[in-house]
Amino acid sequence: MLFHSLLFSPASADRIQAGQDIQSAINSAQAGDIIAVGPGTYISITIDRPLTLIGEGRPVLNATQQNPAVVVKSDGVTIDGFEIYGVGKDTTAKFEYYMENREAARGQRLDMPNSAVVVEGSDLAIKNSSIYGAQAGIYALDAEGITLQDSTLDGCDTGLFLHGGRGLNVSGCSIVNCKKYGLDIEQSREIVVKNNSIIRNSNIGILLREGKWAEMDDNLISECTFGLSLWNASFNQVRRNQLDHNYYGILVTNWSSYNNITDNLLIDNSRGEIIDGFGIGLSLQENSCHNMVIGNVARGNYNGLEISKGCQFNAVYANNAAENKHGIRMNENRNNLIFGNNFQFNNINAYENQSCNIWNTTLGNYYSDYKGEDENKDGIGDVPYSLPGPESSSSDRMPSIRPFDEGRLERADIGELVEKYAIVEPKEEAVTAARLVEGVMVISHPQPSSPPQWKDSEPLDGSSSPFQEVNDF
Repeated sequence: MLFHSLLFSPASADRIQAGQDIQSAINSAQAGDIIAVGPGTYISITIDRPLTLIGEGRPVLNATQQNPAVVVKSDGVTIDGFEIYGVGKDTTAKFEYYMENREAARGQRLDMPNSAVVVEGSDLAIKNSSIYGAQAGIYALDAEGITLQDSTLDGCDTGLFLHGGRGLNVSGCSIVNCKKYGLDIEQSREIVVKNNSIIRNSNIGILLREGKWAEMDDNLISECTFGLSLWNASFNQVRRNQLDHNYYGILVTNWSSYNNITDNLLIDNSRGEIIDGFGIGLSLQENSCHNMVIGNVARGNYNGLEISKGCQFNAVYANNAAENKHGIRMNENRNNLIFGNNFQFNNINAYENQSCNIWNTTLGNYYSDYKGEDENKDGIGDVPYSLPGPESSSSDRMPSIRPFDEGRLERADIGELVEKYAIVEPKEEAVTAARLVEGVMVISHPQPSSPPQWKDSEPLDGSSSPFQEVNDF
């Protein structure tokens, strides 16, 4: 049985049966060959030339301590149809391994995680495969053109770690039960993450740190602490995702700006094992500015939408926040534009704490608790809607009598409205809740000992337990 690549000169393909040596077949193959691997269990391999490995009958590749199941050292490699088992983090075993194998440590980075697949080339495709139990399922530095398609990352510390890469495409995958991150994407660009199920990852489902030009669309992200987090990440698209039963559905923090967050479904974000009854649909924090939050639905969360601490010039438009404890909460920020939204049947529809924001253009928002009249029948309340909260003097001067159900403005038009209306004198704030400590990223967030109390529209209690910290590798 012969296979040939269209990109390379035709050559005979090796067919490997269970019990044979895959590495010998790789070493004898020519660029462009397709190696068929039959059922069985195999040891670690290194792929150092452009090849396609096809697994027939779900063959198994096993990693061992500090020896990945697969090391990809060439561009243009495809791996299709394998079960790949990694090794979890075990500091003691790692130390003992290098003490017993001194030569293995020579010239190596001893801080490298146990990885199932290590990528040292570009244009890698992993398809129809499953990766289990590794400290890092896929570990890639400065790699371009990685495709992960119709595959599973299960029970790893981090499912996929990419640093300094470009052109990652993750689609149709199940990324579950990871202890730290489902996807940890850092200092990378041109990322596409679409149509994936990202569930029960203990810390973060998707982390995009210092990344640009990512498209994260149509994913199901559920039962994580942070569902999707942008950390100092700008010019990205987050669209049509469903985020439910997370502590934070979407967290945009630490100078993340110029992102479009549109048409996401943020429902029932609450994690009782963290804080009973507390959870956020969408949160913009820590000096994140010029983002557009458009057309999202937030329902059944503690806070549906929130913007806090130093965030400015964000546009919140055409969102529907309903049946949350609090529809939208603005905390210690200025110059954000909130208009054309529906705030319905929340315990508190809208709230401003130590802030000064703009709540209308030529149209305001709809509030189900608005008590004013519309004597001239123009659809706009005759009395402004005053935003409750300490040190708040803001009002929506154009409150709608009826919920909005019309079409939307173009993004460029919304940007012009922000420039026109957001003219409050800025207040300098620089707050860092996420930081680097000796090269390690630490995400910190205040974790109150009980659900915040909003009695009589008072601000959240300033006291909290110490910050929760989650470290990288």
